[in-house]
Amino acid sequence: MLQGKEGVFLILHNIRSVYNVGSIFRSADAIAVTKIYLTGYTPAPVDRFGRSRKDFSKVSLGAEKSVLWETRKNIRALLRELKQKHVRIVALEQHSRSVDYKKVKVRTPAALILEYRCVAARGR
Repeated sequence: MLQGKEGVFLILHNIRSVYNVGSIFRSADAIAVTKIYLTGYTPAPVDRFGRSRKDFSKVSLGAEKSVLWETRKNIRALLRELKQKHVRIVALEQHSRSVDYKKVKVRTPAALILEYRCVAARGR
């Protein structure tokens, strides 16, 4: 899917599960993701007091210490900033009109957006 070697970013938006986010950090560490941005209500590796979250580190196996990450309040501002830096934005989503990820070739730098969306909430 990704062509090139540098500049792969992940944007985790509104992913509620600490365990899922920790697992994504572990996978990101394995494939050398450049940076992870946490937006919306996605949990961070540290709590609001700056303390490490034991539930997070149990799943991530310490990947939060080796993968760069930062929280951002506003995903739109982040997307504008990345576009200004010529980072390609790719949204990963399951939808009847989605393109199979195995058929898409994206050149880096690229940011992949992973977002939780409740189908029932969208009225489908």
